[in-house]
Amino acid sequence: MLKGDPGWESDEVLLRELGAALAEERDVPEHLLEAARAAFTWRTVDAELLALTSYDSVLDEELAVRARATQTARQLVFDAEGVSVQVEVTEAGVAGQVLPAGPGRVALVTATGPVEEAELDELGLFLLGPPPSGPVRFRCDVGGTTVLTEWVCV
Repeated sequence: MLKGDPGWESDEVLLRELGAALAEERDVPEHLLEAARAAFTWRTVDAELLALTSYDSVLDEELAVRARATQTARQLVFDAEGVSVQVEVTEAGVAGQVLPAGPGRVALVTATGPVEEAELDELGLFLLGPPPSGPVRFRCDVGGTTVLTEWVCV
């Protein structure tokens, strides 16, 4: 129905036509559903995954024995594609640095979503509170790029 057609001014006619349009069964072709699913998997393509490639103090046997004895901090280093996230986890909280340094944000993320966020200072340093128990990861937004670390239990 076009604006000049008779009955355009009638809300009942307009609602009836709207109801009929919404009631029509529309089968979406399978190839379009597959394309939509494939597109959805790419929603985080900009978030590069930082692997725990460099260092985990828990995996260093000598340091791990000393850490259990003295309750020292756990140190983790995540590297990928020229970005490094270095964190130190203690009972008091998480201190870390994102390199190369620049303005940005870091978030401590659990399976249910972000728990805490902080701004990076000019040196890429950040402080967060104590992490919750269970697996966590860090999401860093730096220089227009988002990077995610692997999941770790801290």
